[in-house]
Amino acid sequence: MTAARKWMQELEKRYGIRPEFAGHLLPLLEHVAARQPSVEEWERLLNGVAAAYRAGRSGEQRKQPENELGILVSQFNDELRKVDESLKVLSVYLERLRERANAPQAPTERVLH
Repeated sequence: MTAARKWMQELEKRYGIRPEFAGHLLPLLEHVAARQPSVEEWERLLNGVAAAYRAGRSGEQRKQPENELGILVSQFNDELRKVDESLKVLSVYLERLRERANAPQAPTERVLH
């Protein structure tokens, strides 16, 4: 087994970093390894890489639930978000109506020249 393959397996096993992503890190890790960092430096580096990987994954689509109950709960949650957003819009609209109703009335007479 090559050193690169060992790195990729270790990153996947310990940090959950997929091999597709880890493959892009190999040149960086080889460069760092040439400096012979301490164990603590390696841990900090790999923890940082893992955090960056997770942050990048959080921007992706949510993982779809695998069971029927999970799918139903996910759909219900999406519908609740829609209702919540609609209520916020309605609340702003009603607030504007209230302000308009409580505003002093302007004279209705118009002067035409």
